[in-house]
Amino acid sequence: MHVTDLPPQAESRSITPVEILFWLLLPAGLLAWLILFPPHLLDLALQRLIWKSFSEAWLNTYLTEFWLHQLPKFISIAAYAVLLLLLIRSFVREKRHASANAQWSRLMRGRMLYALLAGALSVIAVWWLKKTTGVSCPWSIEEFGGSAELTNPAFPLGFRPGVCWPSGAAGSGFCLLPFFFMLRGFGKKVSILAFATPLLLGLTAGIGRMLAGAHFLSHVVDAFLVDWHISGALYVLIFCRRGFLKAFALLFMGSGRTKEEEGMGVTGRRTAVRPPFAVLIFGLGLWWAFVFDAPMLLKLLAPKGAASLSSAALALESGIAFALVGASLAALLSLFPRMIFRALLVFLTILGAVSFAAAFLYGTAMTPDMVRNLIATDPAEAAGYISVRSVFVFLWALIPPLWLSLRGNAAPALTLRPGKTALLKALGLRLGGVLLPAAAGVLLIALNFQAFSSAMRNDKSLRYLIAPVNIVYSAIKTAAADDSPDEKRVRLVTDPAPKAAIQVRRPTLFVFVVGETARAANWGLNSYARDTTPELSKIKLINFPKVTSCGTSTDVSLPCMMSRIGRSNYDRDRILSEESLPALLERAGMNVLWVDNQSGCKGTCEGIPTREVFCPDGRCRDDDVLIRELEREIPKLPADRPTVLFLHMIGSHGPAYSERSRQAAKAFEPECRSADLGSCSREEVVNAYDNSIRETDRVLAGLIRRLEARSARLDSALLYVSDHGESLGESGLYLHGAPWWMAPSEQTQVPMIFWMSDGFARTFRLDTQYILARSREPLSHENLWSSVLGILGIESRTLRPEYDFSGRSR
Repeated sequence: MHVTDLPPQAESRSITPVEILFWLLLPAGLLAWLILFPPHLLDLALQRLIWKSFSEAWLNTYLTEFWLHQLPKFISIAAYAVLLLLLIRSFVREKRHASANAQWSRLMRGRMLYALLAGALSVIAVWWLKKTTGVSCPWSIEEFGGSAELTNPAFPLGFRPGVCWPSGAAGSGFCLLPFFFMLRGFGKKVSILAFATPLLLGLTAGIGRMLAGAHFLSHVVDAFLVDWHISGALYVLIFCRRGFLKAFALLFMGSGRTKEEEGMGVTGRRTAVRPPFAVLIFGLGLWWAFVFDAPMLLKLLAPKGAASLSSAALALESGIAFALVGASLAALLSLFPRMIFRALLVFLTILGAVSFAAAFLYGTAMTPDMVRNLIATDPAEAAGYISVRSVFVFLWALIPPLWLSLRGNAAPALTLRPGKTALLKALGLRLGGVLLPAAAGVLLIALNFQAFSSAMRNDKSLRYLIAPVNIVYSAIKTAAADDSPDEKRVRLVTDPAPKAAIQVRRPTLFVFVVGETARAANWGLNSYARDTTPELSKIKLINFPKVTSCGTSTDVSLPCMMSRIGRSNYDRDRILSEESLPALLERAGMNVLWVDNQSGCKGTCEGIPTREVFCPDGRCRDDDVLIRELEREIPKLPADRPTVLFLHMIGSHGPAYSERSRQAAKAFEPECRSADLGSCSREEVVNAYDNSIRETDRVLAGLIRRLEARSARLDSALLYVSDHGESLGESGLYLHGAPWWMAPSEQTQVPMIFWMSDGFARTFRLDTQYILARSREPLSHENLWSSVLGILGIESRTLRPEYDFSGRSR
């Protein structure tokens, strides 16, 4: 063979942008994701299916051990042995016989040396990672009979127990991947064979060990990616480093020729990567379906934590169907002018990345309620959700489809220039590109419609995980049928003449504290295992252990708890259109003030004196400031009418729970100090949250003690109730804001306490024993309106005696 007959890879050459994309960037992104966020739920679901479907006796036979474990190793060893012999033979022949093929032999020896080096590095890397990352095998996990915990890979310098990540068995087959690079340019069939052989061997060995309980699926995939990166990176470093930076820049810069340019006679080499229109729309469809919709597909795969063959088929069919429908949607948008088409794709891609990040990090579905919360979130609150991990998740989901949206070739514009017939033909082809994928997707769903519809009925949140259209639908529904609670409006007066029936003769103060994100399950007075209310437990007060919130977010709960309309007859439009409890109290003759340490009163303080607390660095991180606000108001209290002081706490507002408690007062360590709750252990999240509850306890006790200290000259009472609860990782959910129909009890069960001085009880003729008896009954935010009117002796036709736990309206 002559030098002129050598394949392109026999000499150093420039790398192309496409090779950078598929050899390095995309695999690197996938490997980084799998290292940082191992798919434990998917791994466990598949492993449960394997343990359920295959008997141990079948898996541990000599034949299965040989064919599924040992044979791939023997083949890889034999392949490298042959390659080493060929390399030695090449040296010997050149030394003994000079020939015209000497230059070819020298060049090919470089390929063989590369393959041997890359193969050795692949084996060493997988061996080292297995020894040091500390990831246990399935058979070592508690659920499958072992004693180890399921952990993420760690990267210390020393050896650790576990030795299961990545899969060494799969790596024994994937270590042949250097042959694919070594033989590039020897023809398509050779390349296919050189890629398929290590893939087949690695999967055979990896799946074989999965069936035996030695590896999870992600361990096998990670072994492939590690070996691929070593093979590809070393190949590029040795043979293709020339022009690397220029080729990398062409992925994002420059412009390629379109068909119209070619028709106009434009010639020359394309200067940038421009995926064809078909790759653009189907690539977006696949990404939208299998990445943005991955949380939904995972729920279809393992609805109760365990997969089955039927659920796996349903998840796969649904993913393909949504990919086809997504491609159809992208094709439909291409009928718009190019700039609008790309802008819409970018917009949908950003929405999809937001939806994916919310579902992945916090288990949140983008329902209309959640979109309403998102719109109501102010910049200071939004900043609390930003962390390195959340930004990484968002960008990881965003960048590939964003690149495709901006760099892919749009379809040619439809014009009359070629003629009417040509225009109709082009339009027909475009419409066919819209309708055919959509029809195929619908047909796939129809083939298993019963299972699909049953899954959607059983878990209504699934429909709100279909990104990116979920946010669009929820936003439209929210905008069309929902008003902002902070919007200025004329409110309906439901009682034209409320009346204060009790005349006070000295300063009287009723403090209504609106809590934030406190849940009943972690409230020490509710017999929680931890003492999260040590200060309140020293005070004689009434605790209400069975209280249900009106909603799962401040935007829903706060207007509802200050309204005469509760959850039983919930109507958001009516709630926002009628006057709130503070406004009615003021019209009844009370001196009313709202003090806010949160993101606003959500319209409930409209028309009454209101002020936000002041802290030098902006919003206060804890509620100590509310104690100062109380002390500030006490000297101003009038003696001829009661004062009602509403204090809106920041409480346990997440996800940065650790910021809600002082360092010196932290009782539970270690705590999660990140806004990214998924990056912390469950214990750390609960510790941080419980510390914030103790801070609420300290502030409430401080308020009560200051009132109690002035009881000789001040009649006072305090009512505290949280607006909603919080999820701390139960069932994969974090934070709050779940739709009411699917909200767990952690988000709907809230703490409530009531304290009053003896003078206040005498003045308003309140029966402590009656209130104590009512406190043991199930109550809700719906009781607040009537109970506050009852406590303060307000005569109003809006008061419903059955909801008044004070007993005055009996």
